[in-house]
Amino acid sequence: MAHTIPLAHALDDSHLSPAAPPPVVPAPVDAAALLAAGTVRYHHPHYLRVEQNGPDQVRFLFREFTGRESEPSSPLEMYRDFALTSEQRTMIGHQYTAARVLWSQRRMRVQAAPLLETAALRWSAWTIAHDTMMSRFVEFATLPDDRWRSQVLRLLDAHRVARQMAADWDDIAEQLAVVVDDQHSAVGEWSDEVDLAVVAAELGVDIKGWLVDHISAYRATPYYRQDTPLVARLVKTIDEQRARLADVAHLTADHAAGLQLAPNRL
Repeated sequence: MAHTIPLAHALDDSHLSPAAPPPVVPAPVDAAALLAAGTVRYHHPHYLRVEQNGPDQVRFLFREFTGRESEPSSPLEMYRDFALTSEQRTMIGHQYTAARVLWSQRRMRVQAAPLLETAALRWSAWTIAHDTMMSRFVEFATLPDDRWRSQVLRLLDAHRVARQMAADWDDIAEQLAVVVDDQHSAVGEWSDEVDLAVVAAELGVDIKGWLVDHISAYRATPYYRQDTPLVARLVKTIDEQRARLADVAHLTADHAAGLQLAPNRL
């Protein structure tokens, strides 16, 4: 469930932490001069200035992004402007790369916020359903024989509820995976990727133990059908439980129950 945790930085009015510091990119020492006269019309609207960050690196500073702007992309017009030098075009390209990193990080936070709120509720529902299912199975060890069949019914009902909760979780997990993948696709360096756990912590959501896989794990393939990640994990547990009960049924000469309990997919 969601809970409050202390933050290293205060939240802004959108309940998100301040934007990450602008990325540092390699560049010549006269970067400011290259982005002065003759290039202003190509600057990103949020661009403020460029600062030297060491002998061969610069840092671009921007007005804060909301994450709802269009994706920053170098203007095509600059490639048709023969008044620009190749060095100027390169610096403008670096500027838009830096803008895209900051924009993508803010966009991810904006998109993930409502999904994380829903996900916290669904993970809680899944946890309850899973714990109930496991408890139903453990209870077999201490039940008298005359309650064994009624307990089977209770376990099968718990299996169905857990399967639905797992499917509901995988649905929201896929949406989170899409948000993460979109941010990672927008940046070129792994160091500019934002971890979902970091965003969740900023919002006071504890995602420890959550199963959010890579986006590819949720997509159907043209060759075979596969369960989504949490459903697949649950099905394995269900099959193990049913196999165990089927063994007991056969050993106690209850062959009809054994056949019915043989592992299968609900």
